[in-house]
Parts: sequence; structure tokens; C-alpha cells
Amino acid sequence: MLPSCGDDDASLDAGFDVGLDAPAPTDTGRDAPSDAPDAGERPVVDPSCATPGCLRDVRALGDFTRADLLPFLQDGVEIDNGYSVFVIEYATALESSLATVAIPFPRTPPASGYAIVANAHGTVGLDDRCTLSGTIYGSGLAGLFGARGAIGVMPDYPGIGTAGSHPYLVAEVEGASVLDSLRAAANLARIDGTALSRTYAVVGLSQGGHASLSAAAMHATYAPELDVRAFAAAAPATLYLEHWRSGVGVDGSHIPLHAMLVYAFANHYEHDGPALFTTEVADRIDGVMATHCTFDFGGSVPTLDSDLGTVADGVFDDAFLSAYASGTLTDYPAIQRGFDDNRVVPFAQTAPIAIWQGDADPLVLKELTDGVVADLRAGGMEIDYRVVEGGTHIDVAFGFVASAELRTEESTRWVLDRVYE
Repeated sequence: MLPSCGDDDASLDAGFDVGLDAPAPTDTGRDAPSDAPDAGERPVVDPSCATPGCLRDVRALGDFTRADLLPFLQDGVEIDNGYSVFVIEYATALESSLATVAIPFPRTPPASGYAIVANAHGTVGLDDRCTLSGTIYGSGLAGLFGARGAIGVMPDYPGIGTAGSHPYLVAEVEGASVLDSLRAAANLARIDGTALSRTYAVVGLSQGGHASLSAAAMHATYAPELDVRAFAAAAPATLYLEHWRSGVGVDGSHIPLHAMLVYAFANHYEHDGPALFTTEVADRIDGVMATHCTFDFGGSVPTLDSDLGTVADGVFDDAFLSAYASGTLTDYPAIQRGFDDNRVVPFAQTAPIAIWQGDADPLVLKELTDGVVADLRAGGMEIDYRVVEGGTHIDVAFGFVASAELRTEESTRWVLDRVYE
């Protein structure tokens, strides 16, 4: 549930600090060859477009060769190529979302064309100051697959950098924005003149794991035209009320995450009832959620825990805290609906699914993920479940291109083998 970027040294994701003033590449001059797998009419960039995945804005941030990236890689990290970085805005649920896209550079696609892989990020916050697109963090996450022979895309989710406040862990919004990011990255590649294989995959850590599983559940009905070959998650948030209510009863650094969740559910499902927060917190919660994030972006952004603290009864109204901790939310139907609607439950599986879980994860505990996997399997799903000895929350899989995580090679290869088979 913590951000996939954490508080690690920004140098892990350096090499992309090139500014945001490059001209929008609405036409790069690169023509797709007539026999390209995805040849056809090019999309356009239209600020008012509404079709899911259409491009409202495109900004080129620069081209980075493999040699440019090598000095920033941790020991043991292997990459195949450099990449070009773009920031896009695309139409999706609740209007639009930002994303960072990494297209291999120089362009040397396989005969089948490039596959596209979405890497959905972990918890960062609810509003614009927590935007990853246009930063080294967004480039590092998109580059995980962009540097390994596929087009990588990192969706920021609606409300983070776009209108409104992000509806945190609302499955229908996350799932749509992830699937639409695949459509949007394909549209960008067509504008760029880059050949596509028309095969896709979705991965994600923590909140991104929840987003990946939500996209998997929505795939058959929301984006059946996309040939998604794989879905994967690391330490996925799963919205089991029984898990969250036990956590809110113990003070600690996770309490601001509970505040984010309650605030997001109250906004999205239009809570109109008893107090959720203490009077002191309620008077300023809108401002806090609009300006604070879960990590400090290199010291430039205040954090939620620095303002809200880590003590539950200092954040939540006593009656609500009691109801939440007991799992009795009858008087708080918006919060109850949030848990009911967004819990990970068995669904009609359209592609292979793999889940990586560290056995030393202090945030998403192994025993919790064990239970979720057991429930999905009991519902008839096939889950490739891999427990990583010594793995914590942000050192297992689906992090930054530069990071030597415990299962980087295994997890990226699992995905690439499926999109390119």
C-alpha cells in the first residue's frame, strides 16, 4: 500500500530530468511501414476527445540511449536498450489521466512489432502534487519495460495531475485507467510511426497490484479488443475489510493510508452522515489531501504522516473509529460500499495471472495475500503465486528500471515471454 517509489535515492531513476517544455510531437515525421503489424490511419491529438484511450496531449521529454542509462543502474540490473520518454494525457474514467510512456530507442522493433506493458504504480497520494508523470519516478517506472524491448506505460490514475481528487482504490476507475493507458500508448506509437504487435500486459505493485487485478476483472467487458496476454501483481492491496479494520486498530505509519482511503471513499460514494474525522482534522482535511503525498518527492512535497500523524484516534472521530475497527459500518454506507465494491473477488479470467509476495513485507503481509490467492483459486481461477524469501514491500518486483529488486529478471521475463510468444 506504500508507493512503489518509496523514499529511495532519486539517483536510482536519474537520467530523465530534461524538463517539460519540449514541443508536443503530434507528428514526428516517422511513417509506419506499409507492412507494419499496426499500420493504418494515424490517431490525432485532440484536447477535447472523449473516446477511451484517445490522446488529449503529448509532450516529448527526450531520447535516452542504453549508454545514457547504464551509469544509473544498480549492480546486477541488465537492460536491452534505451528509450524515448513521453508524457501523455488520455481520456478515461472521470474524464482523463496522465501517463508516462517509454518507447524503445533507437526504434528497432521485432518483426512482430513492439508489445505494450502497463506498470501501475503504488500509493502516492490523491492530488496533483503527487503526480509521477514528468518526473524521474514516472520515467523510471515506465522504463522498467521500455528498457527491455517493449513499450512501457505508467498511468498516474485520474485525479493525480488531472481534474478532481483521485478515488483511491476504486476498482472501476483504476481498472479503466490502466486499460485505457494501453490504448493511449498504442495511439502514441502509431503517431510516432512505431510498429506494434498488438499484444499487451499489465503489472503493478501494491495499489498498482490492485489496479492490475481490477483491469484483469474488467478486461472481458471493458476492453475485449485488447489482446492482453498477462496480468501480474506484487503485494497487491485487496480491500478486504477484515484486513483493513484490524490495521486501523494499531497506530503506525499506515494510519495516513487509512485516512486517504476513507477520504476517497467518502468523496466518491458521496458520504452524507456522521463525522469521519476529528473536528480538528475535518476542518483541514481537504487541504491536506490536496497538497500532501505519501512520500516527499526528494524533499519538495510535505507528507501525509508529517501532518496527520500516525495515531488513529488523533485522525478519526471516535464513533467512526470504533465502527471501522469492529467492521460495523452500517451508519457509514459510503465507506461500507467502498469496501464491498472494490474487494478483490474471483472473476472470469482472460489471461495468465501471477502474484509475487515478499515473506517479510511489513505492509501487505504474506498471510493476507495467501488468503486472497486461496479465495481466487477457490473461485476457479489459476494463479501463479510466488513467495519471495526475505522480500519486503518495495524490493520484490515491478519497481524502477534502475532498481535491482529480488525478482526483477524473473518477473519481467514472465511478462515478456507471454506478450512475445
